[in-house]
Amino acid sequence: MPEFQSFYQKKINLTSWKIQEELIKISADLVTETIVGQILDTGHFALMVDEARSHKQEQLSVCVRYAVGLDIYERFLQFVDVSCGQNANQIVSAIYSSFKNCNLNMDTLNIVAQSYDGASVMSGHIGGVQAKIKEDYPYAIYTHCMAHRLNLVVVDLCKEIKVIV
Repeated sequence: MPEFQSFYQKKINLTSWKIQEELIKISADLVTETIVGQILDTGHFALMVDEARSHKQEQLSVCVRYAVGLDIYERFLQFVDVSCGQNANQIVSAIYSSFKNCNLNMDTLNIVAQSYDGASVMSGHIGGVQAKIKEDYPYAIYTHCMAHRLNLVVVDLCKEIKVIV
């Protein structure tokens, strides 16, 4: 095996930032591909979205929840830049474009549930994101995100009971 030995003895450095970025991208693509494959097999999923500010950029965190057999999976799909606008139409458009970027064919899939924070742009029953998603997916029930509810309770508790602070 002289070819293997000569390759093994080569001095290579895989710590370059370019190579590290490429390895991270390959890994992320493989994880996303696995998630998308599981969602396509299942045929339906729940959507969870939250906005986050990162430096000067407003980002949307798109997560999905789905079942494979009797196992429930909750997975991060991707961040989407929504710095150009955060109204309901722009957010819904960003969500749908993130599905397209991940190769999720929404013609064959169903959103059966959705969960956001309590901001009116997200939870509004007339013009919010949840109402617009429900127009396309009428069975997509909306639930206020439990983590946000818990956070609101803790904040209110801290305001009222000074010992907790």
